[in-house]
Amino acid sequence: MVAEPLRDTGAPASAEEESGYHGGPEMTLLEHLKELRYRVMVSGLAVLIGVIVCFYFWETILGWMVAPARERVEDFRVSSFSPTDRIGIIVKIGLYGGVILASPVVIYQMMAFILPGLTPKERRILLPGIVGGAAFLLAGMAFAYWVILPASLGFLLELGSDEIENVIGIKQYVDFVTRIVFWVGVSFELPMVLALAAKLGLVRARQLLGFWRYAVIVVFIIAAVVTPTPDPVTQTFVAGPLLGLYFIGILMAWAVQPKRKQPAGPGR
Repeated sequence: MVAEPLRDTGAPASAEEESGYHGGPEMTLLEHLKELRYRVMVSGLAVLIGVIVCFYFWETILGWMVAPARERVEDFRVSSFSPTDRIGIIVKIGLYGGVILASPVVIYQMMAFILPGLTPKERRILLPGIVGGAAFLLAGMAFAYWVILPASLGFLLELGSDEIENVIGIKQYVDFVTRIVFWVGVSFELPMVLALAAKLGLVRARQLLGFWRYAVIVVFIIAAVVTPTPDPVTQTFVAGPLLGLYFIGILMAWAVQPKRKQPAGPGR
């Protein structure tokens, strides 16, 4: 006797079907821990290789960091005020640069571990969020390096009398550059944060638009925190793009926010 194939009865989908599970073998806790160990080891190895590469090319990387200042002050040089300044800067460049170089591998390993346990709906939210977040982060870091740093350094280094000679410590200069580039890059995540909040139903685009007066104040506070100097020029160079990104975030929120259901008319 041959069993008849199952027919679609119109019953609602089960929890397994909604979660994206299709009857594949489930991993035990020990298997999850082994996979996590593998992902962490691969990520750690990638960071180590990136650190070694940045240690080897630290002078080239330092030259890139000094380049924005030399655009405005031709003979600009950094100075060492302590016997440990040089080794401290080499270590900092190696660690920061290694993490940046290895970040694609680290993100891939993290996603390879997380994605199999997510539902299709969660994947549709997470994947574009990661790609968009990385794009805005890189755009913010590039904007800080090619626009904000030359303008702010030109203002700060040329301010005052000609009797003042620029003698900048290497530690202070590298801290200044890394702080601006990193935090401006992070602040460029604002549109993705607003879009994600709208996608989750926490806010609506109309609410964000009505909040714009308060957003101006918040943006200037963020700019004051991000910039390590009290000068208004650097803060304005940071706050201006952030305001533009806020309105871009409103458009993105409007595009991804859940559509409200229209009330049913009479007789429906």
